[in-house]
Amino acid sequence: MNNTELFYKTKKISGNMIFMVVVALMVVLLLFPIVAMISVSLKEGTSVFTTPVKWIPEKFVWYNYIEVFMKMDVLTGFKNSILVTAGSIVAILVIGIPAAYALSKLDFYGKIATYGIVLASQMFAPIIVVIPLYQMLNHWGWIDSYIGLIAMNTTFNLAFIVLMLTSHFDNVPKETMEAAIIDGCNKFRTLVKIVLPISSMGIVVAIIFIFTRTWNEFLFAFTFTSRSNMKTIIVKLYEILKNNPAVGIPWHLVMAGAVITTIPLIILFVSIRNYITGDATKGAIK
Repeated sequence: MNNTELFYKTKKISGNMIFMVVVALMVVLLLFPIVAMISVSLKEGTSVFTTPVKWIPEKFVWYNYIEVFMKMDVLTGFKNSILVTAGSIVAILVIGIPAAYALSKLDFYGKIATYGIVLASQMFAPIIVVIPLYQMLNHWGWIDSYIGLIAMNTTFNLAFIVLMLTSHFDNVPKETMEAAIIDGCNKFRTLVKIVLPISSMGIVVAIIFIFTRTWNEFLFAFTFTSRSNMKTIIVKLYEILKNNPAVGIPWHLVMAGAVITTIPLIILFVSIRNYITGDATKGAIK
């Protein structure tokens, strides 16, 4: 082996080692909050801040989860979050898919201006309009209602989903759509039979985004609900902090609640992992 070959081989090995180190660091950074959350959730309240830090508790306090389950009223919180999240997903997709299809594939007057308005709407934070929104929902009788929370989540997530799906629909081959039109498909059937199957991975990503944003949404759920039986799981988790001002924050219970709250997200990602890796869209254009 000459010097040149040795140099390139050493360079390749060094590059692979650097890549592996970077990946390992990224994995550690990603897993650190999860490991810390689970570790604290299994500790006693008095041992949370002990030094040196013990990642594996000497005694696993499973009762933390039982206590949180009772304090948070987990079943009610899950029911409310599931209904609001499912309703938001349906509402956003029903409105967002046709809107994205129109912006991507149809020609109409004011298309560029419409796209600009949708894009500009992303500049406004919900918190700056929360007071007039509260007055409006109160006037309509939508405070402490599922429809009020669904409407708010739909309103402030719709624009991003439309932009996301528009970029996915742009990747649908023009020739494929033209062939469908020649075969007698109208615009609606072209959307259903051609665009949606080819863009299924993009729609799944949109569903993940909506689910995550709505499930973890706090501002609207906290502001527009006052009755305990209407609060979502995130607000129920916050009440653990609010109800213990004298004794300090019970971090062991908060982390146990966070673990419980995260379970549906884990189930979602495991259920649709094939779509994330692209396995579900293989052969879609064939």
